[in-house]
Amino acid sequence: MNIIVAQSGGPTSVINSSLAGVISAGIDNNFDKIYLSLHGIEGIINDEIKEVDKEKYKNNNIKDKLMARPSSILGSCRFKLPESFDDEVFGKIFKTLKAYEISTFVYIGGNDSMDTVMKLNAYMKENNIIGINIIGCPKTIDNDLMEMDHSPGFGSAAKYIASTLRTLRTDVDIYDLKSVTFVEIMGRHAGWLAASSLTANYKMEKEVVNLVYLPEDKKSLDQVFDEIDDALKYESNLIIAVAEGFRDKDNKLDEETFTNKNDAFGHKIVSGVASRLADIVRSRLKIKSRAVELSIVQRTSNLISKNDANEAYNLGYKAVKIGMEKTNLIPVLKRKDIGGYEVYYEAVSPEKIANKEMKIPESWLIDKKTLEEKITAYTLPLIEGSIEQSYENGMPVFVKLDDFIR
Repeated sequence: MNIIVAQSGGPTSVINSSLAGVISAGIDNNFDKIYLSLHGIEGIINDEIKEVDKEKYKNNNIKDKLMARPSSILGSCRFKLPESFDDEVFGKIFKTLKAYEISTFVYIGGNDSMDTVMKLNAYMKENNIIGINIIGCPKTIDNDLMEMDHSPGFGSAAKYIASTLRTLRTDVDIYDLKSVTFVEIMGRHAGWLAASSLTANYKMEKEVVNLVYLPEDKKSLDQVFDEIDDALKYESNLIIAVAEGFRDKDNKLDEETFTNKNDAFGHKIVSGVASRLADIVRSRLKIKSRAVELSIVQRTSNLISKNDANEAYNLGYKAVKIGMEKTNLIPVLKRKDIGGYEVYYEAVSPEKIANKEMKIPESWLIDKKTLEEKITAYTLPLIEGSIEQSYENGMPVFVKLDDFIR
């Protein structure tokens, strides 16, 4: 009885916490061998596979070191399985799984990765393949996975964003002049991360983030600049959080201004909206304006939420437990409807998550005050606590793959 695990899609600060959960569950449940596929499903196709040294893992505190290590230690991929059951691809995958005598395969990733889990299970069903269970384990900083209260990775990214914007506020306030600073935050179609920036305002004497623009917004460019003009009457130096996927309803911020490329799953690669808006403010309002693009730092910061890391670990652990008996399922997080914060776990089919997106509820978007109240109450429990980091010579040091493989 052997297990294999892979990581796929964009990394998060807690994706290795889920990996730690998988490995720990593999050891606790007496799997003979625990294998690691490098670069997602491509590692299985290309037979790039390593084996966990269980004694190294247990004796060198690797669990805690993995939970402090951001990004995907196994590497990642953006490989989309064919729509038809091409035996050249699917055949290679199952030939490898059979060669390594895999009984459980856990694939850690976002909604596109759950597409992979769904297709592999469909191929098994069509070809009467038994003896292996293929399970998904969710992650994404975008927080757009369906069937979940929130996605592992979102909490740590939100923690980094709110912390960074509070720090940025100390910089933008140093001059006695009017200015607008646009901060571009990840979020192609869903604005959860950009909205979470409003958490930076919590219990502050003055607003850190003055305005926010999300992909869910249906506003004209004129409305945007009217709001900026109005805000400048009360605050000389504005910080405006803008999701990378924000576009005005009249398409004046044309998508082709930013990119004409797609990723492997057909998604537009978007960036540059903050710079474009800063240029327009400078031209229209004749004041200082600049753009800050947080880019990939927001998803791989070592400012890791303890709650986020623990929940990601639990999902990895539960994925293995499910995979010991069943296939074609994904463990998900739900929030209990009680006074405090508490989560519970369920399992759903990948069809409910793959290729779908959870948007911010329309009822939250009535106005900025409502959005700020809702997103702050939603986000604060997710950013609680911090994972302790190790430092040498004043700089962070992270666990390496060689530290726990044979």
